[in-house]
Amino acid sequence: MIVIDMMGIDTIMAISEEKKVHKDLCAIYSIEEDELIFRAIEGYVIHNGVEQTSFLLSLEIQAPTEFIDKEDEVKAYLYNAFKDVSIHKRILFKYFDAERETVFKDETYPLYMSDKNVVHIENDHNHDEEDEEEYYQQTYEEPYMGDILSEFDNYIKEHPDASNKEVYDALSGIRKEVNNKNKRRK
Repeated sequence: MIVIDMMGIDTIMAISEEKKVHKDLCAIYSIEEDELIFRAIEGYVIHNGVEQTSFLLSLEIQAPTEFIDKEDEVKAYLYNAFKDVSIHKRILFKYFDAERETVFKDETYPLYMSDKNVVHIENDHNHDEEDEEEYYQQTYEEPYMGDILSEFDNYIKEHPDASNKEVYDALSGIRKEVNNKNKRRK
C-alpha cells in the first residue's frame, strides 16, 4: 500500500485535491485504486512562530521499495498537481520493504467507504424558525443561573451518612427541581 501524508493544507481542500490526483497516481504507480490512500494531517506547518498553511505544503510518500524507480515521475506529477495549492512544496519519499507491512482486512466490510456504500439520510421535514426553536428547547436545557451547589451542600450536611445512590438520587431530584423552575420562568 502507498500512503501519502499531506501537511500544510486545509483538510477540506485536501479531500478535494486528493480526488483529482488519485486515479492518475494509481496509473503512474501501476497499482489498483485501493492500494493508495492519502492522509490529511490535522496540524500546522510552522516556521519561526508563524503558521505556514497554504504557503508550504509538505507531502510524505510511504511506498514499498519496488516503487523507487517511479520517484521522479511521481515528484513531477505532484509538483504540477499541487502548484496552485501552495507557494512552496516539500516532497519526501520514505521506502520500506513490502514484507514489513501488514494490512488486516475485515472481509465482511468493504475496504473503504465510498459514495456507493455510505448511508445517506434524507429529511423531508422542512424546519422553519419556530420548529427549530421548539426543537432546541426540547433538546437543550438552558443553564441554571441559581445556586444548585448550595442546595446540594445542604443535602450533604443534613445526610452525612448517605450512600452514593442516595446522594445521586438527591442530586437528580435537585436537578429536576432546577429544570422545572427554569422551564416555568420561560
